[in-house]
Amino acid sequence: MEDISTWASLASPLLSLATIVYVFLTQGSKKAQADIDTFKTNNAEDLAAIRTSIAEGRAEVDKRLEDHAVRVQSIESDMKHLPSVEMFTELRLAVSDIKGNAGAQAEVVNGIARTVHRMENFLLTGSKSAA
Repeated sequence: MEDISTWASLASPLLSLATIVYVFLTQGSKKAQADIDTFKTNNAEDLAAIRTSIAEGRAEVDKRLEDHAVRVQSIESDMKHLPSVEMFTELRLAVSDIKGNAGAQAEVVNGIARTVHRMENFLLTGSKSAA
């Protein structure tokens, strides 16, 4: 039983000391909370105005973001219809082919035109020397 009383007599001052330290440490937070509450009550109108301003600004930002999303979506849909690099290369080669074929056809047409001109001269003059 003496051991318990000895431990109790040692624990009592330690417990008192721990209580004093706890009260000392938490005293500042109670004062700080009281200061915060006072600040809130004194500046309630300003805080409400700030909250309203933030809400309005957020609404404006949300609207602009939505507008940008619509614009990006329309650009993406337009981009789907544009040719890719490979398709553009194929198109360029096809146009080159067409130009080459058109040149060859022009030579053929020129030959035909010369022949028609000679035939016309022959029919008009009635001789072979028209060529």
